[in-house]
Amino acid sequence: AWYDSHRDAILRSGERHQTGGGAEFAGGKRPDDEIDLFQFFSPSAFSGYNDGAKGFYTVYDALFSKLAEQESKAASSARTSQLPKFGLSAALHSEVSTFYAHWGSFATSKDFSWADQYNPASAPNRQVRRRMEEENKKFRKAARKEYNDTVRELVSYVKKRDKRLIAIQQAEAAKKAEREAAEAERRRREREERQRNASTYVEADWITASEGVAYEESEEEEEEEEKPPMG
Repeated sequence: AWYDSHRDAILRSGERHQTGGGAEFAGGKRPDDEIDLFQFFSPSAFSGYNDGAKGFYTVYDALFSKLAEQESKAASSARTSQLPKFGLSAALHSEVSTFYAHWGSFATSKDFSWADQYNPASAPNRQVRRRMEEENKKFRKAARKEYNDTVRELVSYVKKRDKRLIAIQQAEAAKKAEREAAEAERRRREREERQRNASTYVEADWITASEGVAYEESEEEEEEEEKPPMG
């Protein structure tokens, strides 16, 4: 659904800066350092899944590093930690997993003041100024949501094409199979132990019962011997 609603923007991604963000925002012009993310929703954004100058990992590592840099500048260091790097083809599994875990729920720290449509300083009175500020908040909120959604969709787009995840999935599948095999072996040993214990209990009961019968027969024989002879 998101891709369908942004298909035109992706196809027009050559127009790097769109004034006011189209019909969704009636605000001001995007800043010059605002990256046109739509151009990265295309196979033409990279050439091959490698670390070459135009390779998949080089291109998206540079892109997310730039986005992280912008977020760092926009946020106060007291409340925002450094976003993890995308990395190159040889990145550790833990690094790749950490990247997608953080960026998959991306939330920008930018204020989007450029999306303001009105200049409160030009208001004739306080009432109009307050109304302008309220409207500007709506435009900023819409711009922020659009940006967050776009970054998250880009992360999803990249994730589906990241060959490193295949190795991670294979490693996880191998670990899962190993855990399941170990669990099956544990259950097998426990089952054999229960069977041995049950066999031991049955044998013990049989021995006890046999000893009891033998004891009773012995007592009867002794009684017979102690009886005086008849007549």
